[in-house]
Amino acid sequence: MTEPNGLSPFKPVFSSKVPNAAKNGENVEFFVESTKNGSERATVVIRVHEDFVWLLHCLKTQDNVTSIIFPPLPAQPTTSLQAAEKKTKKQAGEKAKILVGDNYDEHCRAYEKFLDLCTQHPRLGHSNVLQAFAFEKDPPAKVKVKRNFFEAVTKAVDDIRLANYKDNDESFQQIRVNNNENLKNMKEASNRFQQIVNSEHRISNLYRDIHDGVKALAASDENTMKTDSLFQLFGSALEHSSEESNVIAINRQRSLGAVLQLYSGFAKSEHEMLQKRVQKMVELENAKKTFEKAKPQKKQQAEETMKRLERELNDMTELAKPELERHNRQRLLTMQSALVQLADSEIKNARDGLAVFTKLYSDVQKVQL
Repeated sequence: MTEPNGLSPFKPVFSSKVPNAAKNGENVEFFVESTKNGSERATVVIRVHEDFVWLLHCLKTQDNVTSIIFPPLPAQPTTSLQAAEKKTKKQAGEKAKILVGDNYDEHCRAYEKFLDLCTQHPRLGHSNVLQAFAFEKDPPAKVKVKRNFFEAVTKAVDDIRLANYKDNDESFQQIRVNNNENLKNMKEASNRFQQIVNSEHRISNLYRDIHDGVKALAASDENTMKTDSLFQLFGSALEHSSEESNVIAINRQRSLGAVLQLYSGFAKSEHEMLQKRVQKMVELENAKKTFEKAKPQKKQQAEETMKRLERELNDMTELAKPELERHNRQRLLTMQSALVQLADSEIKNARDGLAVFTKLYSDVQKVQL
């Protein structure tokens, strides 16, 4: 498949996997395994969330990144007791007595996807910063990247101010309108689907609770051999139902759930890219007004500023077009793949469940009451 600009597809310089992670104090350490093209030897480095934050910051501040829709950073894994309690309430209900254990598989998948999106991007894949992150044993020297209160307020004000600014290019104006709707829709879809996943986890736990109750009844001395057999069969059905619901929840999260979260973040990245272009349009418009009002001795300087901004805007526009086309194509293919994966897993679970319950039903019929 060719790139939107008609060139041959970009070939990543290397590939990365994040096979596992381990908790180390208050941090979660991720093992990043990278292999250069043409080499069979993999390099394994240990990175924490702050290293990924620093990587994205460096990618955004390097040269030649105009009009790039950057991959969104995965959510930071939590290690506190309060976070574990909150997760348990979502997945096991308010009355859960045992905390849901640490499981960083989903985080490993998310960070691996983040690196995959960076290495496969035609304008980010050659970055020295990215290669240093993947292959240098020591984590990059960094300062903590954080936004202060005033930056957050300034960004919010700019968003409101620029939201009412009409783009001179009708196609980009429509893209902005569509993305604003997409921002809301993807966030809502992701949250709603996460509720479905959490509900399936709670159903799994409820089956397990009922199973424990049936198991206690089966241990009663008052039972006959027939009732013991029925209790065992009923317990097996409950145990399978619990396992099935848990598998369904995991598969749903790994397929459509992960993609909805990813493109909810991508919608924000696209918004930031489009806002920068609009900001440049506003700067150019102000520069034109300054040029018109400039005195003769400042006319040349004002004209140079105006022409520079005009060139920068043209560059942003020309680079944004293939970037948006590539991003939309990638989103469509990823969403399609996720839906197929979800459908396949649902069909497999249904078939497995049918086979198990058919056998259990046959075994119940054999019990002489």
